Amino acid sequence: MNIFDKSDEILIGILANQTAIALQNARLYQLEQKRLKELNQAHQELENLNINLEKKVEERTFELQKLSEKLSKYFSPQVYESIFSGKLDVKIQTKRKPLTVFFSDLQGFTELTERLEPEVLTELLTQYLTKMSNIAIKWGGTIDKFIGDAILVFFGDPSSKGDEEDAIACVSMAIEMIEELNKLRISWRKKGLAKPLNARIGIHSAVCTVGNFGSEDRLDYTIIGNGVNLASRLESKSNINKILLSEDTYLLIRDKIICKKKDAIKVKGISFPIQTYEVIKFSEENKNLIEKNIPGLSLSIDKSEIEDNKIAIELVSEVLKHLKSKT
Repeated sequence: MNIFDKSDEILIGILANQTAIALQNARLYQLEQKRLKELNQAHQELENLNINLEKKVEERTFELQKLSEKLSKYFSPQVYESIFSGKLDVKIQTKRKPLTVFFSDLQGFTELTERLEPEVLTELLTQYLTKMSNIAIKWGGTIDKFIGDAILVFFGDPSSKGDEEDAIACVSMAIEMIEELNKLRISWRKKGLAKPLNARIGIHSAVCTVGNFGSEDRLDYTIIGNGVNLASRLESKSNINKILLSEDTYLLIRDKIICKKKDAIKVKGISFPIQTYEVIKFSEENKNLIEKNIPGLSLSIDKSEIEDNKIAIELVSEVLKHLKSKT
């Protein structure tokens, strides 16, 4: 005897179907939860990897920055910037350019090396070269090299503001270096350095060869040519704590800086004597120089170069007499 009628069978069938659906949904939910857990775990692992990667990138970037800072100490700022910006290829290449070359040396330094302890001498030289380097960088000079206490700097490459501006910047730098050396001399005297150190400076403007010289494995960014040799010779002929210029440099800076005409010097390898000038001071307007130009008349008088005032006055009088006869 069947105790379930037709309606009961239908109800049981519905319940069975709903139960089956609920069980299926429960399985799907469990599966989804498992997948979600796996996804969250993978996401966490990926996040950890990213954090570790960022940390490693930061560490590597810091290492590269420190290395870059170390390398920058071996290059002049302009050269360093040109190399790392890609403007200057790291290969043997040179070019001819008009430059203003600066050469300085400390008088009495060799004797000082015999009297001072190496540690004291190193500290003194480091202080001096640091001060001079900062001034050179301030004025835009390219520091070529240090040769003991000697300094070689040039203006006009890899960047240039024009021949005249480069020359003025170079001489301005030299003037500031002399002033800074005076301050250093006072501090050194307080530390017990009895005999003062004095500088001699030579500056010359000329077309030089500049670029990367050396071998395929090791390069040196420097300048060569008679211009460098002449700057060195001018330095050796300069008076202590004075700046001696060649005529080529003087003609570029005479409107801004007052100079005194000095003796001409003979230089090995150059057939003619080199006229020299000693820097006196800055001048807003060089009162020794008179330059005027109008149609039909060009007048240029530099009183610092006139050797015989009487002859100069006679010459100007003849010109005035000639002009009056035309009226």
